[in-house]
Amino acid sequence: MKMWLLCFGLLLLDLLAQGATAAERSSNLTIRFRSPDLFPESFDWDPVHDRFLLGSASKAIISELTVDGSIKEFVRDEEYAGKVYMAGVKVDRKRNRVIVVVTDTVDYNYCGVAAYDLDTKKRLYFARLDKVGVAEGEKSVANDVAVDAKSGDVYVTNTMGNFLWKVMKDGTPSVFVKHESFTTQPISPLVGESSQWSWAGFNGIVYEPRRKYLLVVQTNSGALFRVRVEDQSVHVVLMKEKLPWADGMALRDDGTLVVVSKEKAWLLGSASDWMAANVVDTVSLDPSDYTTAVAMKKRKTFIVYTYLPDMDAKREREEFEIREIEFCR
Repeated sequence: MKMWLLCFGLLLLDLLAQGATAAERSSNLTIRFRSPDLFPESFDWDPVHDRFLLGSASKAIISELTVDGSIKEFVRDEEYAGKVYMAGVKVDRKRNRVIVVVTDTVDYNYCGVAAYDLDTKKRLYFARLDKVGVAEGEKSVANDVAVDAKSGDVYVTNTMGNFLWKVMKDGTPSVFVKHESFTTQPISPLVGESSQWSWAGFNGIVYEPRRKYLLVVQTNSGALFRVRVEDQSVHVVLMKEKLPWADGMALRDDGTLVVVSKEKAWLLGSASDWMAANVVDTVSLDPSDYTTAVAMKKRKTFIVYTYLPDMDAKREREEFEIREIEFCR
């Protein structure tokens, strides 16, 4: 009974403090660009060089995009370019590098994380992850990445294995945390147990620098987790509304969290240090555009239209776009 009252109190505190509303917002800046069959699955803003860096799902290359729509290739690493899928992209401004995640989405037997210098484009490290904490015969999908700017360590989600990897600043990989709660969350009815993506667990991840914990979301369950970096303790964030089909995430300067899916962008807030959270606002998205990632440019929120169904159907596509979205707060 005491635990139930505590959970109820946390949720009530968040609702009173945040005040949830939902409305579709009109767009502001839209950056349209042409790059044949690029299919940018993830991206981030590089404030030092005034550009976006995009990771190509189809070509596994990094491209740089300016706000006027000019785009060019930034890094093509022959280790994996053209062979696998590029997922998460994160700029580490403090160390002047970009971190990218690559993974094989056909046989699921190859994945890793790489770091490159933002000026010279030199590879700083490439760490294979598919044999780290993965038993013989098991498959893995490395997906999104978060950076601890102070230590230089990065954290990577395993979508198929539902655990987190850690890669130290010198490129040494390890299992960061496995936990029973990661594999016991019910699949959301909006995803469905019969869906071809019912296996898709951990996806987006962010690092909260003030409190030193990770926030991680699952695609199939819509559950949000808080993981303390110091002791690897795990807490399932209490929410009245789950986040089915959740994909990329980004923290805003005010401490709120943006989560995107192919149909919706959520703005989440917490008044209890992410023991509980609630939806402050939502922005409806067109599923045919297939949004997979979100990035902050100063205080502005941008999403990328990936058009993954076109890639999966082997339909050619030349035009893509990044769009600014606005929440009520």
